[in-house]
Amino acid sequence: MHRICYKVPLLAICLLLLAISPISAQENRGVIKGTITTAGDQPAGYVTVVLKGTKKVAFTGEDGMFTMRNVPAGNYEIAVSLVGYTTKSQPVTVEGGRTVSISMQLEISDQQLQEVVVTGRNNKFGDKETDGIARLPIKNIENPQVYSVVGKDLIKEQVTTDVADAFRNIPGVMTMKAGGGSSGVMSRGFSTFANVRNGLNTGAIGPEDPVNLERVEAIKGPSATLFGSLKPSYGGVLNYITKKPFETFRGEVTYTGGSWELSRITADINAPVNAERSVLVRTTASFQTENSFQDRGYARSYSFSPSLVYKASDRLTFSIEYERVGQKWSAPPLSWVIGPNVQAKSFSEVALPHGRNIIGNSVYDQNTINSFFAHADYKISEKWTSSTNYAVSEGYYDRFQYIVFSWLTDSTLARQISFFMPDKFGNTQFQQNFNGDFKIGPFRNRMVIGLDYSRDYSRLNRTPYAQYNYDTVNVKGTVPTIDVTALDAWGAKLPWTATKSIRNIYSAYVSDVINFTDDLLVMLSLRLDHNVNEGSYNANTGKTSGAYDQTTLSPKFGIVYQPVKDKVAIFANYMNGFQNLAPAVQTAGGDPEPLKPQRANQVEGGVKLDLFDGKLSSTISYYDIQVENSTYLNPNNPALVTQDGTQRSKGFEVELIANPVPGLNIVAGYGNNENKFTKSSSSLVGKSATWAPEHIGNLWISYKLMSGAAKGLGIGAGGNYVGDSWFDTGNTFTLPGYTLLNASLFYDHPRYALNLKFNNLLDEEYWNTNTLAQKTRNIAASVSLKF
Repeated sequence: MHRICYKVPLLAICLLLLAISPISAQENRGVIKGTITTAGDQPAGYVTVVLKGTKKVAFTGEDGMFTMRNVPAGNYEIAVSLVGYTTKSQPVTVEGGRTVSISMQLEISDQQLQEVVVTGRNNKFGDKETDGIARLPIKNIENPQVYSVVGKDLIKEQVTTDVADAFRNIPGVMTMKAGGGSSGVMSRGFSTFANVRNGLNTGAIGPEDPVNLERVEAIKGPSATLFGSLKPSYGGVLNYITKKPFETFRGEVTYTGGSWELSRITADINAPVNAERSVLVRTTASFQTENSFQDRGYARSYSFSPSLVYKASDRLTFSIEYERVGQKWSAPPLSWVIGPNVQAKSFSEVALPHGRNIIGNSVYDQNTINSFFAHADYKISEKWTSSTNYAVSEGYYDRFQYIVFSWLTDSTLARQISFFMPDKFGNTQFQQNFNGDFKIGPFRNRMVIGLDYSRDYSRLNRTPYAQYNYDTVNVKGTVPTIDVTALDAWGAKLPWTATKSIRNIYSAYVSDVINFTDDLLVMLSLRLDHNVNEGSYNANTGKTSGAYDQTTLSPKFGIVYQPVKDKVAIFANYMNGFQNLAPAVQTAGGDPEPLKPQRANQVEGGVKLDLFDGKLSSTISYYDIQVENSTYLNPNNPALVTQDGTQRSKGFEVELIANPVPGLNIVAGYGNNENKFTKSSSSLVGKSATWAPEHIGNLWISYKLMSGAAKGLGIGAGGNYVGDSWFDTGNTFTLPGYTLLNASLFYDHPRYALNLKFNNLLDEEYWNTNTLAQKTRNIAASVSLKF
């Protein structure tokens, strides 16, 4: 603990020394915001905007809007260039510390725009610009944090029907599935399932459907300073950015069919409500059914998400969103227990065939998630804006059985079943952010000041976990399926416990990015977090236990130096994460005593590249995460808890996104990780963390014809490599690694799209961390109609 405490002020001192060293004053800079429309007064989406006489380039979104930041004060010409059409340009004057707004109308129709080749927007997978990572308007190359973005173009090109498959494009992560249906990743040696949506907490269960995703932002490393401790893990946080309404009528309906009776239909409809286009609506929806690749099993899901934007004035905008997601699937095994008489050392060595289901279709799990979000943006002045957010989300396990296979021998297992039903989980969050862009003397400051209140609650009705055997079976013989009626009759005899838990978290945070020169910036951030845990109320006993409150500070520091402005950046960061821990008995004969928060402290450094006019984007980094204040049972008295455990996760990651020639796009990544317990119980010291592969790689290459009679025709190929990892804490049973090879053939026309996707061409047999056997070779085909 003391070693880490010394590191933080030492890093702060170093940053201050850099701040007071002789440096040149930063130039006066401003921001250009604009809207590009077609001759029919429709938003001109995905066109390239160039600031003449500079190397600055921006791309409009589907709403026709663009932003250029950090523009030196002066007079310029801004231009839009389209192949086969006259370049359109107009003058613009930029003043230091101000935002100038422009509008430009092109001399082509909306239909013509969709049919031209847009120069410059070739590296379509390389757009990483977002305000969501730092909650500040800074570019990727200015950000000392490491993050990846998986955009909707890549999601669509890969015919993604499960959001977990989109995660395969993130360097250094292994996809995971929780038993309750939510999707997550193993990142930097730590697992995370509780993700955020547009920066806000959502329900504890259920994934986002890909049809509603604009992109997925994967923030690497401990991220509590801005996102708190409720959702992120020490490996990072996944932020779902959802689709938003824009100012023209457009729609897309897609049908996807494939192996094992896959049938999926999605819709994405956007429209202005009034002639002024001040009220905009957008709705996405999906319905999907699919049988299992195994001899039994199925899954059903649906989603519905309408959203509305109201532009009350040039300064004030409101938006609201509703989302409902539901899932029902045949109950799978969710964990294995490996007994002492098992000789097998890997999933692939036990006697249960990969394609065999020994539970059946009668027993099922089912959940429902309802969420509501409200957001208001207000421009206070030229230098300050306000962002107000409210979210409420509630999820239910209408029915859920946690099934454990407890292996007694290589072919004999006990089916242990626990009931979690009905369960309810909920989050309520209010967040207020003030963003400023101002100068103190010659130094530019981009600052966010935030207040956050979160209420997290659960109402659970459960039987004890993995304590009761439903039956014992030999997988080499005939295994009876489990009948849901018989199971319910058996479960009614088990001891059930009803509990209620609530915690309230009050937080304040500030983050400031200071430009000491045009090429050198420092990020200084701090969070104050007060956690009031009301404990767990047991309805059986009428008693509450585990109540506590705790106040925690979470700092974050970063530095970026650009030896080649906007092209090469050398960065370093210190990032912090924490988890509040409930009181525990630590001395013989004593009462539960407070525990310190468990902490993860990351030091990371590397380089970011943005070369060849955006055609090559890359991040290379090395990280070292040290976890302290972990708990374990006292080796001399297992009834007591000791809190001096430590863990170290270190490694490096590489991401490359390239567009070497028009139409050719490459996404590649590699992660290397070593995660070990350095101080813990004797059975854990020196052991590797479970589910933490040393090597993880990803690759996707696609080529699309950009001109000619076959314009829009394309092919894609790539895959993933995941190394072996340990399934058990004793490091005796292996979760086998795997290599996946995928390919696609597609045709993209302005009015329709066709896509054929081949998955797992090597027919690899593999399992996920929850022991679920994963899909073998399969195919999916989709047809999209655009209007």
